[in-house]
Amino acid sequence: MSITRGSERRGRLAMAVAEKGSEFAKASFDTSIDEIPKCPLTQWDADNIDLASASAPARTLPLEVIRSSLPVGVNEEEYILQNKEALKQQLTEIGSIWLRGFELMKTTEGFQRFYELLELEPCQDPLASVGARAVVNKKSAMYEAVNKPSRARFFVGMHNESTNKRTNRLGAFVCFKQAETGGEFLLLDGRKMLNDIPSEVVNRLYERGVRFSNAELPFFDFLRNAGPLKPVLQPVFKGVAELAVGAKIDMELELRWDENEKDGLRLLAFSPPQSPINRHPETGLPAWFCNVHSHSRYLRDQRDGDLPETSGASKLNRTNMFYGDLGEISEEDLRAIDEATMRNLVYVPMQQGDVVLVDNYQVMHGRAKFTGERLHAVTWFQ
Repeated sequence: MSITRGSERRGRLAMAVAEKGSEFAKASFDTSIDEIPKCPLTQWDADNIDLASASAPARTLPLEVIRSSLPVGVNEEEYILQNKEALKQQLTEIGSIWLRGFELMKTTEGFQRFYELLELEPCQDPLASVGARAVVNKKSAMYEAVNKPSRARFFVGMHNESTNKRTNRLGAFVCFKQAETGGEFLLLDGRKMLNDIPSEVVNRLYERGVRFSNAELPFFDFLRNAGPLKPVLQPVFKGVAELAVGAKIDMELELRWDENEKDGLRLLAFSPPQSPINRHPETGLPAWFCNVHSHSRYLRDQRDGDLPETSGASKLNRTNMFYGDLGEISEEDLRAIDEATMRNLVYVPMQQGDVVLVDNYQVMHGRAKFTGERLHAVTWFQ
């Protein structure tokens, strides 16, 4: 009987994974979820931060909650419901919680039940208006977590899920199927980063601010052959692009021309200058709040080599970072940030049904390279 029950259970899990794979395959880049509120506006509190007094927290990411350690006689839903306030408080204090070995979150419905028990309120992705992340399940506000085979050999750099305009407060990352090799979920403590990046680098960035090139519009290289008409046509095409971007994209962006032999003539979309450091909206403690590790073209190319010739969303979403006055950040400073990042990186080898809760204002996330099929998803919260 036990062998039969075990076989039936494995069969049900295999069917669940197959169904989840089909659901991911149908994921849509129509990322509008009318039933779910927009991502909240970013809570900026970055003035007059005393960097010299910022201290590294005595904590280790993530806090682990293991199914086998639950009290005898208490089922998973009861445990989550009884401990919801404690779990949310621990999330604010520690920055991330890894729930391991749970059965409940092995299905979409169970995952939704999990965050409803915690009384978390879903919101849309901060980049919903640009379709940067596919929707897997609108009902549960569940987005795809960079599983595409075309991106498997690229390391997803450490970042807060944030734009200058919008930032979700929390995130819940769920694993429905781990990759054959690699693909670990990655965490980085933003408060520790403030103390580990060389102080002169942090001070330079904080004093000058940073500015992100969030996308490129690569459709205008033909103008290089327009001869004397080029300076006449450029403002026309830029004006049309500005109207299109303003109508479609929920971000404050400035379009600027850039031209070089490697990339040709293109329009770059810059967000406003911002601080690389921000105070936590509840604790008031400062943390590294800067997506340079994922957005810097230099660091990305150092990790992965030059991106292959791309088109569509992959090319539109190519990014870079500069000082707030658009000055170039030195390779030496970028390497110092990368070295501090890699020293503090935490690999989380999630398995089916595992969930990692992340406080997005103090802990960054990323993803390692992988092989095979990987089915991870995320829901953001206000």
